[in-house]
Amino acid sequence: MRIQIRPYTFENDGLRLDGTIFKPPDEKDKHPAILFVHGWTSERKRSFQYAKSLADLGYICLLFDMRGHGTSEGDINKATTKESLDDVLAAYDYLLQVEGVDKENISAVGSSFGGYLVTLLTTKRNVKRLVLRVPAEYPNSDFKKSKMQTSGGEDPAVYAWRNQHRKSRETFALEAVSNFKSKILIIESEKDDVIPHQVIENYINAIKDKSKLTHIVMKNAHHSIKEGPFRDEVERILVKWFGNRF
Repeated sequence: MRIQIRPYTFENDGLRLDGTIFKPPDEKDKHPAILFVHGWTSERKRSFQYAKSLADLGYICLLFDMRGHGTSEGDINKATTKESLDDVLAAYDYLLQVEGVDKENISAVGSSFGGYLVTLLTTKRNVKRLVLRVPAEYPNSDFKKSKMQTSGGEDPAVYAWRNQHRKSRETFALEAVSNFKSKILIIESEKDDVIPHQVIENYINAIKDKSKLTHIVMKNAHHSIKEGPFRDEVERILVKWFGNRF
């Protein structure tokens, strides 16, 4: 039997959001599930490779395009961080209704801006395990602003802000990670020119129980990775980490 792959749509804030579900080939009553959240100006299909392998492991994987991204409706130039988080919450709630999902065993995988968003997801929904690949960080004051106005690690001011040591109470994301009590995997890119190492250090320092943390540095990898060796490496990391059911 092969994994099942099917498209789906749901509505949030009057917008149609498009996604894809990957289901394992076996017919168990309940499966653990994983919600994937892409980065800013990215789209769901960039994680298809990971979802296919994790579905083979027995996970139901749900991927979707946030408003203004991929094939979903919405204006990327107007979308705020808060609205993007609302899309993530709506996707999580949709996943709860998917047949065969174990509602007590839903994990989240986020890249860059998506990594930031899934940390906030943990404060509003039950998340079993958390994966942050090159997770971004933002000042709390940017939360309700247009994301297009506050994005861009290439901006010297943004990069300088991210290069500062911060305590867990200083930002929404660090506070969320500090309060998260389950397993966390952080995947860092050695040659990331958008997310400096200090951001990763801030996330790591915010985690209270370091025995719950797995931190992997991908040698020679940049922030954005294309199909090929680096995506293959992420796939191997995720399969190994999620293959261990703890």
